[in-house]
Amino acid sequence: MARRLLLMINSLEGGGAEKVFVSIAAHLASTGDWDLCIATLDDVPDAHPAPPEVKRIRLDSRGSFFRSFLQAGDFISLWRPDVVLSFLTRANCAAVLARRSSDFHCIISERVHTTSHLGRGARSRLQRAMVRWLYPRADKVIAVSGGVRNELERCYGVPANRITAIPNPVFADALQLRGQEEAEIDLPQDFFVAVGRLVPNKGGEVLLRAFAAHANKDRALLILGEGPERTRLVALANSLGIGERVHMPGYINNPQAFLARGTAYVSASRSEGFPNALVEAMSLGRAVISTDCHSGPAEILADTLTGHVKGPEQAHWGVLVPVDDVTALADAMDLMDEAGLRSRYETLSLQRMQSYSPPDIFARYDAVLSL
Repeated sequence: MARRLLLMINSLEGGGAEKVFVSIAAHLASTGDWDLCIATLDDVPDAHPAPPEVKRIRLDSRGSFFRSFLQAGDFISLWRPDVVLSFLTRANCAAVLARRSSDFHCIISERVHTTSHLGRGARSRLQRAMVRWLYPRADKVIAVSGGVRNELERCYGVPANRITAIPNPVFADALQLRGQEEAEIDLPQDFFVAVGRLVPNKGGEVLLRAFAAHANKDRALLILGEGPERTRLVALANSLGIGERVHMPGYINNPQAFLARGTAYVSASRSEGFPNALVEAMSLGRAVISTDCHSGPAEILADTLTGHVKGPEQAHWGVLVPVDDVTALADAMDLMDEAGLRSRYETLSLQRMQSYSPPDIFARYDAVLSL
């Protein structure tokens, strides 16, 4: 009889973590090795549909940590899984707490740079305290990058021998097919492209100021995503005199069609877990510029942990710049006017993505789950 495996996450509402979660569920279902169930803590519509052959449970915690703990614990006691694999902080904490009343192998997966993601304030301090208390009690912890792994060990007391760093899979073939589709809006002939929610952590104001200082005044900037910073960023673009060259169409169903046609991809993020949009751009053969933030970009572009660069650095697979450095980011944008350099990075981007092939990544998950 197949062992029971519960896959648990806050929701499948949207985002990179949810997309990866569904791909892992589909892989595990294809093996036939598990009796699978997916449980989401919140009852909201799915942006990433679960595999139809997998049992699906929707709890109704409505974003509450307390209700998540109660409802997850009740369901785990009822379904009695042999293994629980959870994604994201709230689901991870709920999974570990459920062990107080149920016996199962607990594997949690951290998809973000925890300290940066949780932010500041009394509630954030409480959440960090919960992570510090609960995460070390999991049997295994999967970190989405080496930087996340190191932070969990250094700041949250997770024993090093329990943490495994596994990056996200990159479905290059599917992304390239999507990239060949028509874009949803008319595009400029020459443009940088950035992707991400319009929130402070994405460094939108730094991106706009650097673009305003960028030497090529014929180039446009396309920012895909939506969020609370929109009004402020639009006002800033207008005040910098670049409003007519900055396009912010909001949420796009097929960002790959835009990434595939961009001159280069640019990220001004202040922190990442594993930057999905960046690797998607690379899988489409785009040269990339990224801040050397915690955590992920330096691992992808320079094969090292956060490198603490002092200015624009031409790393092996892309260009890294310091976080919040407008001048360095503008200088890196200027580098992309060197056709030979840009062409070299476009070729290297495609080569780099071979390191994230789904079969290799799934095999690493299988190895953790089999223990």
